[in-house]
Amino acid sequence: MGILSYFFAEKPAKVVPKDICYYIEGFLACYYFQEAMNLAERLDTTSSNSNIQVEITAHARKEWNSRLQQLVKEIPGAQDHRTSPLIWEGCPGKPLQFIGGFDNFMQHARKVHKVGEARNV
Repeated sequence: MGILSYFFAEKPAKVVPKDICYYIEGFLACYYFQEAMNLAERLDTTSSNSNIQVEITAHARKEWNSRLQQLVKEIPGAQDHRTSPLIWEGCPGKPLQFIGGFDNFMQHARKVHKVGEARNV
């Protein structure tokens, strides 16, 4: 490391627009919500080349049913969803696409991102 490297910062990493956005909502004590969060952590969201963003929102168990009722009205295709978590895709300005619960998210992650269960990774 040269002396000049102490005075001149490296070029900042190029910002890649996020065109895959996942939203995961559920109640914190839910096992499947926890598993969905674990799976989301294995997606490449932090590298400078990543185009994936994940937003996770946890709710108290007593608040979940009213939040779920609101979500199924807002997300096309989610009308029959009754469990935690509820997961959908869609970056701002793009259409929303209902994915489902944890099992559906795991299937989607395997197919699209080649990420699977922790014990199989």
